[in-house]
Amino acid sequence: MKEENYMYSRHIRLVHMGLALFGIAAYLTAEAAEHGGAGPGNTSLGYLLHAYLGMTLSVFILLRILQGYTGAAEARFSSWSPFSRRQVLIAIEDLKGLLRLKIPDRELHEGIAGMVQAFGLIIFAWMSATGSVMFFFDERSSETLFEIFEELHEVGEGLIPMFLVLHIGAVIVHSLSGTAFLKKIGVFNNTNAI
Repeated sequence: MKEENYMYSRHIRLVHMGLALFGIAAYLTAEAAEHGGAGPGNTSLGYLLHAYLGMTLSVFILLRILQGYTGAAEARFSSWSPFSRRQVLIAIEDLKGLLRLKIPDRELHEGIAGMVQAFGLIIFAWMSATGSVMFFFDERSSETLFEIFEELHEVGEGLIPMFLVLHIGAVIVHSLSGTAFLKKIGVFNNTNAI
């Protein structure tokens, strides 16, 4: 990353923490949710835990989307077009550099980092939307429609580990190379803790 000394705002850090905590917690409780069916009639503890963690994640996703349109400049989507031609070319350049063991030096949300971050937001929003439909939808009224959303939800479930490996792995690699991402997001920084 370019040598720009900035710290994310408290609001950005809080939303990021909410996405991370509730996203991972919802993912880890998915197995417990599979027992006893789905929808409004299921009162099993595992299902309700997973569902409410997912609903809380939905709140943080909506907050992140709101930040993307009305928040601070570093959180805005207007300066972050993850699938534009320019972004794809920068990401390809980043991948070539990684193959030569060169860590990309980019601005916020540029190149491969921007694409990985967009991928994560899309996956968590996907999981939130499909999970919400399944939660509020009565399986007995249309079993076929319910099964479609259940399958769509499971597609996202397989993509979350890939995102986590990419995102957390990149943070670790950058940290080992001297970039202080964890301090910028408020981790290991007592003066700017959430």
